[in-house]
Amino acid sequence: MSTAENATWRIPVPAGLRGVSWRTFALILAINTGFAAILSIEDTRAFWHPFISAQCFGLSIAYAVNAISPWKKTHPVWRLVFAVVLGSIAGMVLVILTKGYGLHVEGYSLAEIGAHPHTFIWTLIGAFWNGLFVGLLFLFKFRDARVQTQLLRAEADRNLLSKQAAEAELKLMQAQVEPHFLFNTLASVQFLTETDPPMAGLMLGHLLSYLRSAVPQLRSGSTTLGQEAELARAYLSIMQMRMEARLRFTIDIPASLTAHSFPPMLLMSVVENAIKHGIEPHAEGGEVRVEAKKKDGTLIVSVTDSGRGFADPLGQGMGLTNLRERLKALYGQRSQFTLDAIQPHGAKATIEIPDVA
Repeated sequence: MSTAENATWRIPVPAGLRGVSWRTFALILAINTGFAAILSIEDTRAFWHPFISAQCFGLSIAYAVNAISPWKKTHPVWRLVFAVVLGSIAGMVLVILTKGYGLHVEGYSLAEIGAHPHTFIWTLIGAFWNGLFVGLLFLFKFRDARVQTQLLRAEADRNLLSKQAAEAELKLMQAQVEPHFLFNTLASVQFLTETDPPMAGLMLGHLLSYLRSAVPQLRSGSTTLGQEAELARAYLSIMQMRMEARLRFTIDIPASLTAHSFPPMLLMSVVENAIKHGIEPHAEGGEVRVEAKKKDGTLIVSVTDSGRGFADPLGQGMGLTNLRERLKALYGQRSQFTLDAIQPHGAKATIEIPDVA
C-alpha cells in the first residue's frame, strides 16, 4: 500500500485534543476533582454527585477552549467567551445525560428540570464565569509571552546572544502562574461565600491584590523589589487563609529598598518554592520570612522557611536551576543564588544582585 493510501486511512485527532498531553489531561482531572471535593463539603449526597458534575463541566470547557484556540486567531476574547459558553452548555448536557438518563438520578430528567430550572441556571452561570475568569487570565498572559518569546528567540538565534535567549525564557516563566493555585483559590472563595461571607470577601481582596500586582509585570521586563514584595504578600495572605494556623509569614523590607529594580517574578518563584516544598509537606506547617538588605554594593534578598527542609538533593530542582541561569544571564558573575539547610528543619534561599537602583 502506498504512502498516499496510508495517509488516507489515518484517523484525524479531534481539534479539542490536539496538543494535550497525558500530564495536562491528568492535571485537568485533578483540578476538577478538587472542585468536587470542595463542593461535597456542603452537599449531603454521595461524593460521586459533585464529582460527575465537576468533571463534565471542566472537561467540556477545556475541550471547547482548546478546539477553538482563541489565542491563535483574531478577536481572541470574543472567541474565548464563545468557547466557554459552548463548553458550559456541553457540560450541562453531559450532566443531564449522565445523571438523568444514564444513572436515572431523581431531579435530572428534562421534565423535572423544566419544573425547577433555577438551580440548573445558576450552576450553568457559575461554570461559565469560573471558566471565563481563568481563561481570560491565561489568554492575556500566554498571548503576550508567546509573541515576545518568539521575537527574542529569533534575535538570539541570529546574533548568538545568550542573554536575549534567557530573557525569552523569562517571558514564559512570567506566564506560569500555576492553574491549581487559581482554581483552588476560586473554589475557596465560592465555599466561603456560603459559609463565611466576610472571610470570602477578605480572600477575594487578597486574590485581586495578587492579580493587580502580577498582571502588569507580564508586560514589563523589569519591576521593583517593592512590587515583588506586594505580590508575595498577597500570595502568602491567600495561602495563610487556606492553611490557617499552619502558615505564618513576615515581610521585612526597608522602605529605602522598595524602589530597587528587581527581575519580575523572581522573588515569587522562591516564595512559592518555600510553600510548596517546605511548608505544605510539613505536618506542623511553619513560618516564611522575607528579608532584604544592602551590603557592599549588593542587594541581598532572602526567603527563609521553617518547613520540612530538603527531601531531595540540595537545590537540584529544575526551577532553581532555571533561576540560577536567569541570574547569570542578567547579571553575569555579579549575581548569586544560594540555598542552605536550617537546623533542625527548614531552608534559606538567598538572592544577591548588583545594587543598580
